[in-house]
Amino acid sequence: MMKFFFSSIGQKIQIAFTGLSLAIFLLFHLFNNLVLFTGSENFNKMVNFLKSIHLFVRVLEIGLLLIVLIHVINAIATSIQNRKANNGKYAIEANTAPKSSKTMIWSGMIILFFFIIHLRYYWYTFQNMAKDADFFNVMLKNEFGFLGHTPTAIFYIIAILLIASHLKHGFTSVFKTIGMPFKYRDSIVKYLSFIFWAIIPFGFIVVVIYIQYLANQ
Repeated sequence: MMKFFFSSIGQKIQIAFTGLSLAIFLLFHLFNNLVLFTGSENFNKMVNFLKSIHLFVRVLEIGLLLIVLIHVINAIATSIQNRKANNGKYAIEANTAPKSSKTMIWSGMIILFFFIIHLRYYWYTFQNMAKDADFFNVMLKNEFGFLGHTPTAIFYIIAILLIASHLKHGFTSVFKTIGMPFKYRDSIVKYLSFIFWAIIPFGFIVVVIYIQYLANQ
């Protein structure tokens, strides 16, 4: 069992399902962000509620961190294995692979950097604020790392677009990895995955633009 778990196909399955888990997390994270549009009072109440169940949230955060680590470690390991294969008898086949698959590791590293920035400036800041603090106002801060800062907002939008591209290729790979027949896989990629690689990233971009609008009024 463990041998299969760490085999090439086992690592690809880990990448597929951890990636799917992260995509589902993005859906719930977007719902939280959309509360911004209902005003500061509702947003602050939502953050306070999450603080009131911080032990449960902490368990979820640890689980999310483990998922990210498993996804990143396996993605890097698979990329290294593919590079080694490219230097051997599979070089010709590798050159025919889609460009998106070749750039997944690089877009993934930029997304990881974005993830670290996001945690450092929002998650860490929120963790160190009192329950009655104005969390809504923090979202508008005009400092590096916060979305009221225009260069940071532009970086966020670029990162979100990379996430969209990453998700589009990732969803296709997920269903290939689990061996789903093409006729079903094609319809799922066209309809179900569209929610994750198009609609959800678009929602986050709208949030970024909205915060920029509020911060520069």
